[in-house]
Amino acid sequence: MEEICSPYIKDNDVNMFQCHFYPDNMPYLRNAHLQSESNQLVYQHNQQRNLSNSHQPPLPLKHILSTGDRLDIKILNGEEFAAKVEIDTNGYIYLPFLDPIYAYGKDIKQLKRDIKKVLIDEKLMHANNIRISINPLLWAPIEVTVSGAVFEPGQHQINSRSELDIIDDASVHTGDHASRRSIAQALKSSGGVSPNADVSQVTVTRGYHTYYFDLSGVITGSPVPYFPLIKHDHVHVPERYYFDEDLVRPSQITVPGIRVFISNLTVPATSNSQSALDTQATRFPYGIRLLGAAIAGNCVGGAQSTNASRYILLTTKNPLTQEIDVIERAIDTLITHAWVPGMNPVLLPSDGIACYDSRVTNFREIVRTITEVIIPATLLDWIGNQTK
Repeated sequence: MEEICSPYIKDNDVNMFQCHFYPDNMPYLRNAHLQSESNQLVYQHNQQRNLSNSHQPPLPLKHILSTGDRLDIKILNGEEFAAKVEIDTNGYIYLPFLDPIYAYGKDIKQLKRDIKKVLIDEKLMHANNIRISINPLLWAPIEVTVSGAVFEPGQHQINSRSELDIIDDASVHTGDHASRRSIAQALKSSGGVSPNADVSQVTVTRGYHTYYFDLSGVITGSPVPYFPLIKHDHVHVPERYYFDEDLVRPSQITVPGIRVFISNLTVPATSNSQSALDTQATRFPYGIRLLGAAIAGNCVGGAQSTNASRYILLTTKNPLTQEIDVIERAIDTLITHAWVPGMNPVLLPSDGIACYDSRVTNFREIVRTITEVIIPATLLDWIGNQTK
């Protein structure tokens, strides 16, 4: 077989990024050995991040107020100043008879202190008589931005709830829990982290402060820090020059499942519907490998003599290079090398799979074409000659 592409070799380092088509006998490894100078740059960058991590500001452990949050503010012996309020777009709340009070970015204890100060400064109440109660009625949906090693970077809204859920919560109790205003929810809303993510150095930028978080416990089971997000927070997941298959599974920071596009126009089926390629046959749990998808797509099975040498083609976007790679595998190769990662790669969101018939099936189609087209034409010609 003619060599389609060759590894690029320099200083005993192999860079497989020069190859984009992998025939049946060539393993497909998304990881590539970088050149020595590139590895050194990556090491220095990681060292700088670790240094910044050691000097980060203290984490705000309490829930921070954001725009849209609804609060029930009560003041003992000062009911005329109390109200149920919502933090407006500019970050202010409005209590009766008082000037606007800035609440965005503060916790409830800080807001209590600010309300008390206003009442004292305006000489509306005596300092020793002020008792303030603030109960969160609703933690509002917020918009955050996510960048780095995620499948869908950009701006995303998290903690969204239906109006029915909001009405039920407000009518039954006071108080709320912002469980879906977390870093994990922001990452899942952005399509989940990609396999080249460094989840041990996730950052959240809020104003002029940057906080570092180790989220590897989501995968390993170790404790994970909790940090409630507010509007305008920016979450960044650093990229690594390494494809980590341990991240290719359902979790709180990855997608639970993926959609794969499959074409299986095989004989005797003449369309995907006849091949039973419905929704369940194209949606898989995150982490499935090529052979599993081939079985779900009816690319495996049937008569041994005609289907054993069938081929399957995988098109996938390598997150390390952001380029499309094409992998060709014989079904026999997949079955006999199912435990070899390079021969049976994991699938990523929006991968494409196409099944090809074996040579025996193709030859049968040629014979069928001759039978259905050429022989009837010859027979018609013979009948025409007989009637003359």
